[in-house]
Amino acid sequence: MVERNHSPAVNMTLNKKERALIVKLFYQNESNASAALRAYRRMKNLRRGPMSSSAVKRMIRKFEETGSLDVAPGRGRRATQPATVDEVAIATAAAAASSSNATVSGRSIARTLNIPWATVRMILRKILKLYPYKMHIVQQLKPHDHSARLEFALSFLARMQVDDNWPSHILWTDEAHFHLDGAVNTQNCRIWGSINPHAM
Repeated sequence: MVERNHSPAVNMTLNKKERALIVKLFYQNESNASAALRAYRRMKNLRRGPMSSSAVKRMIRKFEETGSLDVAPGRGRRATQPATVDEVAIATAAAAASSSNATVSGRSIARTLNIPWATVRMILRKILKLYPYKMHIVQQLKPHDHSARLEFALSFLARMQVDDNWPSHILWTDEAHFHLDGAVNTQNCRIWGSINPHAM
């Protein structure tokens, strides 16, 4: 899921004096975070930023609880450990080897390794450079199907020469899929690989 963020939250780049100014503007504008941000942008000649209204409210809440405007250490995304990358790579290879069609469930790997799905996806895409190829269900055509289709088309045209209204008497139905070896939910099937496997 991609979250839309109209005001980039870059409040961690603000120094203590700038954060104190936003707090001051917040109280001067009747505890209105949006109004405080507008006033700050006018003062600094900014079109947007430097944080979202919700980030301002969190900063005010922390200020009122602790009396501090310092940024807590250890914030931000932690670096992915090499051991975690190895675990995901091994689990992906094992899942592909045990699957009849080489499909791998990233969410299943995340549950098995007790790692957030976002971390597993980031490792697969950014570090292992794999891409999730989606399976598509298509009709298998055999050599004799081509002649049968040609014969049907010719007979169809021949009947239209006799009766132009003949196609209007055909009952057209919705398409249906018939699975000979079990149903496949293509929404949940992905083949992770560096190149398209063109699996059949």
